[in-house]
Amino acid sequence: MNVISALEQITPFCEKYPQSATHLSQVYLDLTKAKAWKEVKVIEIEPLQRCVIFGNANTETETQIIVPCSSSESWSIERITLLFSSLQSFLNKPSYKSVTLAITFPDSTVVYYKVHEGIVPPTNNCVG
Repeated sequence: MNVISALEQITPFCEKYPQSATHLSQVYLDLTKAKAWKEVKVIEIEPLQRCVIFGNANTETETQIIVPCSSSESWSIERITLLFSSLQSFLNKPSYKSVTLAITFPDSTVVYYKVHEGIVPPTNNCVG
């Protein structure tokens, strides 16, 4: 699949959610072209007003959930908790215990940050 056909597959999602179109296309191309992921699929999560990407890396068999987002977005513990609850209720699959935030930057860098369900803020004892 070339870049044009890859972008054609995500065009409807980019048109519906223009505020996240740049991030979705950047991450989608990074996964499908640069990283050669298999079975990459974009899923619309209406409660979150955004799309997520499901896919498998070449060496992994388990499907991963990738959440494209901007480097200017803030991700609090509360927002991450909402992300997990929205995904689980919308997808009816409570088995997903982690998601990967795909944080995009204006220079086309994508940083992948894996977040697990049940994340808690550090206690005062951990701050040194």
